Amino acid sequence: MQQRKKSAVVVWIRKTDTFKAVKEQMASIAQDEPDESTEFDGMVDFHWRFDSYAKAERLAHSLRKISHKPEIVVLRLSCYDDVTASVTLKDERQRH
Repeated sequence: MQQRKKSAVVVWIRKTDTFKAVKEQMASIAQDEPDESTEFDGMVDFHWRFDSYAKAERLAHSLRKISHKPEIVVLRLSCYDDVTASVTLKDERQRH
């Protein structure tokens, strides 16, 4: 039986004219394709899952290099074993 992944890095990117370039930068930093990707309503979210929080944390902090880009809407480090260890590094979602 496969063990459940304990942490994840989640990035939401707006699907604009520069989406492809931002996605390529993100993939270059991650050095791996995401485990999951979903497109909805002009936004694409990417999820990388990890067995250890430390590995997820390294990726999340590496992605901060490009998180200033307006296309990047959410950058989140999630810890499934300890929700208090989860941290949102960027969240530009418009709330209603």
